[in-house]
Amino acid sequence: MKKIVIVGLIATSLFLTGCNNGTSSTANLDDFAKCVTTAGAKMYGTATCPHCQNQKALFGESFQYIDFIDCLATPNECSGIDRVPTREFKDGSKEVGEKTLAELAKKTNCELK
Repeated sequence: MKKIVIVGLIATSLFLTGCNNGTSSTANLDDFAKCVTTAGAKMYGTATCPHCQNQKALFGESFQYIDFIDCLATPNECSGIDRVPTREFKDGSKEVGEKTLAELAKKTNCELK
């Protein structure tokens, strides 16, 4: 029984390691997230918004480098934001909804490795 469990855990681990959904390595995501923020992009959202959580999950731990404004914690910073997630870009444009890493790369001119 132990062998079956161990084999199952190993197989699951290998499967999950191979299935990264096309995302970059952590170091590359760190650099990408930093670039997105340096490019002037901000993400407005809330801790309870499922779409915001999906956006955070795209970056994993690299999300710490994203300029994120929590509209429940700091509502005065979210003037003009009607729905979340909303991304505001350096050119003043705003886009509502979930964005892929590729879409963010194109909008910010940041390289996604």
